[in-house]
Amino acid sequence: MLLPSPARPRWLNNSASYPLLKVQQFAAAREAVRLLCDVVEKNSIRNLLVVPVTPWILSAALALHKRYPKLNLVFYVMDDWQGHHECHQLPYSRWRRRLLREAIDRAGTRFAVSREMAAHYEKSFGKSWAVVHNGVPQGRVRAETNGHKKPREVMLAGDVNVFRFDAVVAFAEAIERYNQRRQQAIEFKVMGEVAEQHRAPLSALKSAKLLSRRSHAECLDAMKAADLLYLPLAFCKRSARISLYSMPTKLPEYLASGKSVFFHAPEASAAFRVAERYNLTPRLATIDAHALDAFVEDWAEGKQNSADSAARATNALVQEFDIDTLAARFQSAFV
Repeated sequence: MLLPSPARPRWLNNSASYPLLKVQQFAAAREAVRLLCDVVEKNSIRNLLVVPVTPWILSAALALHKRYPKLNLVFYVMDDWQGHHECHQLPYSRWRRRLLREAIDRAGTRFAVSREMAAHYEKSFGKSWAVVHNGVPQGRVRAETNGHKKPREVMLAGDVNVFRFDAVVAFAEAIERYNQRRQQAIEFKVMGEVAEQHRAPLSALKSAKLLSRRSHAECLDAMKAADLLYLPLAFCKRSARISLYSMPTKLPEYLASGKSVFFHAPEASAAFRVAERYNLTPRLATIDAHALDAFVEDWAEGKQNSADSAARATNALVQEFDIDTLAARFQSAFV
C-alpha cells in the first residue's frame, strides 16, 4: 500500500513553497489515516510501530491511535526529534514538541537507538526506554587479511550529509595533504550519496573517490578490500544533538569486518563512547588540521594498529551488537 508523499514543488523557491507544502502535508495526514484505518480493520492489526521522521507522519500516527486506542503503540526514536529539526533548520514549535510528548505517553514500549539517547529521553520525558540498533550475528571478528602491505585505501560506507559533512571534509583534506607531502596515493572512497551542497569540496580532492550508493553485498566486499574503515559524525553546532545521540548503522558491520575502524566523532557522542568503553582504536575527537595530519602520518606508517584490536572488537559486538539479543528485545514489544 502506498501512502501519500507530499513534497515541495521544484518550480517554487523554498520560502514560497513552504505554505503549499504544509497544506499538502495536512491533506496527506488525513488521507494516510483513512487508508490505515481500512488496513487496521481488514487485517485485525494489533500493533502500531511509530518512528518519528516528520511532523505530519507523527500526527497521522497519533490520529490513528486515537481512533484505535487498543493498538499496541511501539515508539522508536532513531534520530533525536529536536536534533532532526535543528539539522534541517525546521521550526521546533510547541505543537511539534507536543506531538512527541503525546506519542511517548501513549506508547506501551519506547526504544532509543543508543544508551545516551535512552538516558536523555528518560530524564526529559520519564517512562522507561530500551535500546535497539543495528547488529550482526554473534561470532568472532574476521581475521585481518591485508598482511603487512602498506595501507592505501580508506573507505566510508555511508552518505555524506549535514550529519557528518565537516568531519568527512576535514579528514579527506588531511589525506590530500599527506599525499602531496609524501608523494603517495592513499585513496579515500565514499560509497554513498553525497548531498549536492557538499559535493564540490570533495570532488576537488584527487584522493577522494565518490562512488555513490551500492548494494549491501558490494559494500561488504568493499570493506574487505579497504585498509581503514571510516566512521564520522559532525562536529558543527547545527548537528550537535544528532551526533550526540545517534548510533551509525554501519558500526557493527565495520567491527565485524576485521578491519581497523577510525572513530572520528565528538567525544560526548554515543559512537565515540562505544569506542571508549571497549578501547577501540584509532579514535579522534577533533577536526583540527594538525591533529588529523598527525593521525594520517601515523596510520600510513602502521603506528595506529593494535595487536588485540580484533579481541576488543569481538567483545564490543558480543556485549552490545549481537543481532539475536537485539532482535529478541525488539520483538518482545509486539503482541
